[in-house]
Amino acid sequence: MKNRKTVRKDGFTLPELLITTVILAIVLVGMLTLFLNASVLGNYSTNKTLVMIEVQNKLEEIRSHSFTAISADYASGGAPGDTFDLTLLPGKGKIYIDSTKPDLLEIEVVVSYQNQNGRVIGEDADLDGVLDAGEDTDSNGKLSSEATLVTMVAHR
Repeated sequence: MKNRKTVRKDGFTLPELLITTVILAIVLVGMLTLFLNASVLGNYSTNKTLVMIEVQNKLEEIRSHSFTAISADYASGGAPGDTFDLTLLPGKGKIYIDSTKPDLLEIEVVVSYQNQNGRVIGEDADLDGVLDAGEDTDSNGKLSSEATLVTMVAHR
């Protein structure tokens, strides 16, 4: 009998290594992008939480105010006024009060603020609390923002 050597294929061929390298590179780029986006979204979420805390505090301040004085005190430019500065982030809030029903007020607090990248969130581009020309992108006649809360306050 003739003794034959069997050739075993141990290891990888060059095309297999190249394909594996390309797949790993694509996965690595995807994971890096995911990591960077998660970091940005984390900052965004933190900012939104801080702003909503300030909006909620302003609504509580208004609720604790005398019902008969809310419209006069918060719907004009006096003190405390219809605008307020944020304390946790650079930004400005605007208060809108609908007093068409005598015993029920609809109060809307809208906040525009600037994030760490310098981007202004909300329509108030110059953060002055006033609707200037060119800022009303949705044409509703008032400032709008994703950081908005609306509540109803009834006369007790």
